[in-house]
Amino acid sequence: MGSLRLSTWAAAASAHQGFPSAAPAPAWGARRRRARARPRCAPVSASASASLGAGRLRTETGHEWLWDCRGGLGGGGGRDYAREMETAVRVVQVACTLCQRVQDSLLRPSADGGGRVHAKLDRSPVTVADWGVQAVVSWLLSDSFRDENISIVAEEDDETLSSSDGAALLESVVEAVNDCLVQAPIYGLRSPDKQLGAHDVIQAIRKCSSVGGPKGRFWVLDPVDGTLGFVRGDQYAIALALIEDGEVVLGVLGCPNYPMKKEWLSYHQKYYRLMSNVAPPPSGSWHKGCVMYAQKGCGQAWMQPLVHDFGKLDWHHPREIQVSSISDPVSATFCEPVEKANSSHSFTAGLAHSVGLRKQPLRVYSMVKYAAIARGDAEIFMKFARAGYKEKIWDHAAGVVIIQEAGGVVTDAGGRPLDFSRGVYLEGLDRGIIACSGKLLHERIVDAVDASWNSSTL
Repeated sequence: MGSLRLSTWAAAASAHQGFPSAAPAPAWGARRRRARARPRCAPVSASASASLGAGRLRTETGHEWLWDCRGGLGGGGGRDYAREMETAVRVVQVACTLCQRVQDSLLRPSADGGGRVHAKLDRSPVTVADWGVQAVVSWLLSDSFRDENISIVAEEDDETLSSSDGAALLESVVEAVNDCLVQAPIYGLRSPDKQLGAHDVIQAIRKCSSVGGPKGRFWVLDPVDGTLGFVRGDQYAIALALIEDGEVVLGVLGCPNYPMKKEWLSYHQKYYRLMSNVAPPPSGSWHKGCVMYAQKGCGQAWMQPLVHDFGKLDWHHPREIQVSSISDPVSATFCEPVEKANSSHSFTAGLAHSVGLRKQPLRVYSMVKYAAIARGDAEIFMKFARAGYKEKIWDHAAGVVIIQEAGGVVTDAGGRPLDFSRGVYLEGLDRGIIACSGKLLHERIVDAVDASWNSSTL
C-alpha cells in the first residue's frame, strides 16, 4: 500500500468545511491534542436556530447538540438521542465519501478498481467498499462513544481478508480506510492519531460481530446495501440504525446516487453520470446524493445533502421529507427489488394488477426503495422472498423507522410490525414485507395478498 505522508494527513484533516473552526490547522500532533479538548460533535452557535431539523439541545457537559426531536422525547423510551443521532449522521456522511471513491474507481477503465469485485460464499458480490465502510463506521462509533461498550451487528466478516490469498485485497481496504478517516474532522469527528494498520482494520471489522437480540443496545449496519447496484454504477445505500431492547430508535440512510429530482430515478445512473458530465451542476448545488434520518416517535424525517457533493456539512438547511398523499392505486408507483434471486417479480406484478396499480414498477437496488417512499417519490414497496430466503435486520432497520416517521406504514404481509428483537434475521416474518405511504394503500395490499397467496408458487 502506498503510504500517506504525515503532511498529507495534516493537510486533509485541516480542511474543516462546514466545521466550526476557521483557524489554520497546526502541526499534526498539536492539532490532535487540541481536538481532544473539544466535543466530538461540534456545538452549534446561538445564532444557528435551525439544525439537523428540529432545534438544539444542551448536553450534560454544557455543549449544545444540533439534534432535538421536535415531537418531544417520548420516542425510543423517552430518552435523549441527540448525541447518537448527530454521530450517526456524520459517520454515514464519512462512509458515503469512501463509497463514492471506490465506485468511481470501479467505473474507470484505467483505474485498478480498488481490488475490483469479489464473491462471498453465497456468490453475492463484495468490494473494498463493503469492508472499508464497516471498518470506518466501527472505528468512528467506537471512538465517539469510547466510554461505552459499543455493540454492532453488521453484514461483513474478515474471513476473506484474513485468508492467505487476501493480502493484496486487505492492503486495498486499509488504504481506503485511512484515506477516508483522515478526513473525519471535516465532518466533526476525530481522526486516528496515526494511520491504521492491517491488524487495526481487521479488528474494527471483527468488532461488528454482535448477534442482536431482545435486550440491550446495539447498532445495525449494512455497509453497502445493494452491492450489485454499486458495482454497476447504480443505486446503493449505507444503512445505520440503533436498536434498543428490540426497537429501532433511530435510522440513517446514506444514498450517494439518489437524484434530487424524482424523474431521474427512472434512468440508469450511467446515463445520469453522462448527462452530468455534459452539463455539470454548479459548485455547491444540491443535485444528487443525500442522507436521510429519523428518530422513533418524533413524527418527522429529514434529509441533507452529501458533503462530497455539496462541499460542506450543512446542518442548517435540511429538508423535511414526507410520504406521498396519493391513495388511489391508479396513480401510485410501486417499487420492487431489481434482483430476481431473492424475490418474485411475477407475484408482485399479479398483486399490483389486482389492486389496480397501472404504472410500471420502479425497480431500484437497495434500501433506496425505502428512501423513495419516505421522500414521496413512490407509494408502495413490496418484497416477497422465495422459499428458503431469510430477511436480515440490516436490510430494513434504518429504512423502516425513516418511512414511519415520514408518515408511512411498514409491516409484514400479515399487517404485523417487523420484529428486530430476534437476532440477525427477521424471524416470524409473515410471507413478505409491505411498505406504503398511507394506511389505505397498505390495507388494500394486505387484503390482496390474503386473496391471492394460496395460488402463488412462493
